[in-house]
Amino acid sequence: MSVDTTTTGPKPRLWAKSLSIVGGFLLLQVTFFLLLIAGQAVPDEPIIANLVNSVDAGTYGPSGAPDRMGGVSDTFTECVVVGTGLSALDGETALDRAVYMPRISNCEQGADDIRALAADQDSAHGAYYKYWAGYTAITRPVLAATGLEGLRIVAGAMLLGSLALAFSQIARRTSGFASLGLLAPLVISTNLMSTPSTSFSQAMSISFIMISTALVAWGAGGSWTRLICSTSLGAALFCFVDLLTTPAIPWALGAVVGAVIVFCRSGRLGRASIAGVGIAVLWPLSFGLTWVSRWVIAAAFLGWEEVMAFVRSNVEYRTTGEWPGVEDAFGVPTRKNVLYWWDQIPTAPWTLLVMSVLVCIVMIVVLRRHGVWGALSAVVLSLPALIIPVWYEVLSNHSQIHTFFAYRGVPTMLGIVLFACVAVALSRPPLATSRGSVSSGRARSEPVLQHDEKGYEPS
Repeated sequence: MSVDTTTTGPKPRLWAKSLSIVGGFLLLQVTFFLLLIAGQAVPDEPIIANLVNSVDAGTYGPSGAPDRMGGVSDTFTECVVVGTGLSALDGETALDRAVYMPRISNCEQGADDIRALAADQDSAHGAYYKYWAGYTAITRPVLAATGLEGLRIVAGAMLLGSLALAFSQIARRTSGFASLGLLAPLVISTNLMSTPSTSFSQAMSISFIMISTALVAWGAGGSWTRLICSTSLGAALFCFVDLLTTPAIPWALGAVVGAVIVFCRSGRLGRASIAGVGIAVLWPLSFGLTWVSRWVIAAAFLGWEEVMAFVRSNVEYRTTGEWPGVEDAFGVPTRKNVLYWWDQIPTAPWTLLVMSVLVCIVMIVVLRRHGVWGALSAVVLSLPALIIPVWYEVLSNHSQIHTFFAYRGVPTMLGIVLFACVAVALSRPPLATSRGSVSSGRARSEPVLQHDEKGYEPS
């Protein structure tokens, strides 16, 4: 009797793909750090000179300036961002600064710090390596070349371009109506459009929310490997640039976009659910590992104990820390963000009314075209909306202190629900029943609502 000693093909291929993905992720972290060094290589002098002009012109700060859309702008973070990377210490290299990331004070004392730096005097500064601060690769060269006002224009262009990119990528793989339903509530019932002129750092963060979502949409249009890579890249890019503003929004958007696109391609709720759950797990994993890699790099130069003590204190504060007005009770963070959206944003009531009517109409269409199974599909595909209130409750302190921008998650949930419903409603009538497939003749455990010509190959 002969023994078959041949090896199966898929296992080596799977190992090779896994190693490639891990290697690519590690290379990405190295690239991020090199970008930090490149940003710090930009001289401080032209940046400081342009910031002095902004201080004199009154366009720097103050904290909590009105956004002129019913809420409050995040000028506090804006002041922090333009001052990140500035230092009064002599003899520091770009590498030194990239490691511990110096910054001057916020709006309240930042103007004095800027004037002190311009006069070659010492200024208040501290380390900011708890975040990647990847925005410095953009802000420092743009500040040096065009000043704060020019940086706001660049942030506006980034916001506009990223919105167009996300809309087109989602619409291409679902429909224009579905893509509009997903993004419109965020645009028409938040201060998103004011952020370039009042909170450019928020505009940049939102831009990378849209880029992350577009990457997931692109990845969901191909193989499982492409979806894994694009999701990981989108989460890592957002972590690189963001200052812990609204991570739950790109997380939830990625999960629903990936799941719905897989559903539209395959017509199978089970396969779409696998994609949605996979993204819901992979996105925060990539986000978290990217953040940890920043701390590991800092620890290699500054010492593990110092870095961990700094990080631990910030994590504890953002989850259970005390602050005036912060309540330690379940449901309070979600309630405060909903009420902020409802009370402060003048278009919020109308948005809720229109969205509710549209969801009811679309669900009637779903029931007429696809029956109970279609309605169930829409409900299941809408579940990523729950990521946002979960985030509110877990990061209770952060969610309550920052309601003036964290509230954007509320209309995002509305968009997710409408997006899922519209996508199911516009899918073609069933091509198969639970007893079998008309097109393939193979038994299936669920109805197929739509199936594109190429299918969805999980290679």
